[in-house]
Amino acid sequence: MKKVLLCLLGIAILIIENSVTNYINILGGSIDFILIYLTIISLYTAELESSLIGAIIGLIQDITVGGIFGVNGLIYFAICFIVSYSRNKIYKESKVTIFTLILATTIFSSLINILTSIVAYSSFTAMRLIIRGIVILPLLNSLIALILYKIFAKSILKLKED
Repeated sequence: MKKVLLCLLGIAILIIENSVTNYINILGGSIDFILIYLTIISLYTAELESSLIGAIIGLIQDITVGGIFGVNGLIYFAICFIVSYSRNKIYKESKVTIFTLILATTIFSSLINILTSIVAYSSFTAMRLIIRGIVILPLLNSLIALILYKIFAKSILKLKED
């Protein structure tokens, strides 16, 4: 039941992100709430659970947003699996850990998206994508993740108890 609720919450966040927050432009990019959500829940769920939730949400995002089909599903699957696999080796309650994890996952996601965009759509300038994807978006996502983690800390820690 927990898996279904986490997946439905992720889909609800995806709907809000696609309809509202993607249109809020901060320094040339928008906050990736799905990536933040998946990274944080992966800290407290098993590899298979979080990976499946990541793949489902990524595929739904690919269907609704467009672009190269399957890329977000694979990215979110890999991020959820790696974070969930290493969850016992890291200190989850630290804000520095959350900041670093979101920074790393955003850089990974951005690099894969940049590479696939350059290959598929040769009209983008690589330097602009690299600056936005490697510098601006990771810092923006990490700062927002710290704020969200502070606000929802009690709810997030309940995942650990289940």
